Amino acid sequence: MKKRNPIVLIILFLLIFYNTSYYLDVRNSSYLYFGPSYDQVLEPGRNSISIEHDGINRTFWVETPMSYSPNHKYPIVVYFHYFGGSGAGTSMQDIVNSEKFIGVYPNGIHNAWNSGVIADDDDDYVQADDYGFTIKMIDWMRSNTRIDENRIFAFGQSAGAMFLYEQVISQQHDFAAIGLVMGNYYDCEKSSVVIERCVEGRPLNYPDQPVSILHLHGQMDNLVPFNGGPIAQSDDLYVNSVYDTATTISQNSMCNSEPREDNFPNGVTRYKYYDCNDYREIIVYAVYSAGHGNFAEYLPPGVIGDGVITMMWEFFENNPKNKFFDLNL
Repeated sequence: MKKRNPIVLIILFLLIFYNTSYYLDVRNSSYLYFGPSYDQVLEPGRNSISIEHDGINRTFWVETPMSYSPNHKYPIVVYFHYFGGSGAGTSMQDIVNSEKFIGVYPNGIHNAWNSGVIADDDDDYVQADDYGFTIKMIDWMRSNTRIDENRIFAFGQSAGAMFLYEQVISQQHDFAAIGLVMGNYYDCEKSSVVIERCVEGRPLNYPDQPVSILHLHGQMDNLVPFNGGPIAQSDDLYVNSVYDTATTISQNSMCNSEPREDNFPNGVTRYKYYDCNDYREIIVYAVYSAGHGNFAEYLPPGVIGDGVITMMWEFFENNPKNKFFDLNL
């Protein structure tokens, strides 16, 4: 009798289990989980959490599905608000409920983020250690609920996107994919103020840590110019062009040299870099008539939430950390 290869049988079993468990909702459940159990620190719905970091009391809001159970495994989406916004004023409860992930909404100091501008004492730039706070916040989540390490995502708008570019993507981080709206890297050569990443010589994206990136930007943005230039027409702080940023990151990620271009209604063009290292994606959505603000009139309405939130979640779903072999147990 011919012997069967046990490795082949194991792989076959895992593949069958992966496909059938989708319908049984086993992959995200605690049925086959033998790790530590978690106390009910978080309640279904909205939770306000405070932790101390760098001598400062920092606050973030955690939004769980109404069906939340502490030993069920959840993806995490961390949202970094725009300048003047807040975690307190952020909610994605409808899509959190339907897609079964946990939303995390930190508050920036003075409703802003430290994007790496090294300023004098009399300047208004935030100097708080937001990068360290982000790491500590995710560690708190790990300690208090069961999170999917393969599906930790970040999403930032305007000042939140600037922070993610300058202080997170260029350093070691936990995120599998990052969505950025109306933000960009600073231009080290043209800016006259001192920028932390430039002084330290950090690359735009951290070496040996592939990350998928979705960038959404209006081509008529006069605050963070799409084609590069001074921020809000200042004379000391400049940003790169969106194309230069996407090209550099795609090269660092070993993607194809030329993106695929797709055109959609309302002047929306998508540039997609593919064949990237570790199956990552680098995608830019350019919205021709949009300025710095709401994209609602240019994007299709979201199935749940607005068009931006739906676009980000669909991108995150397609970009876990390990795309090649992921049983999600």
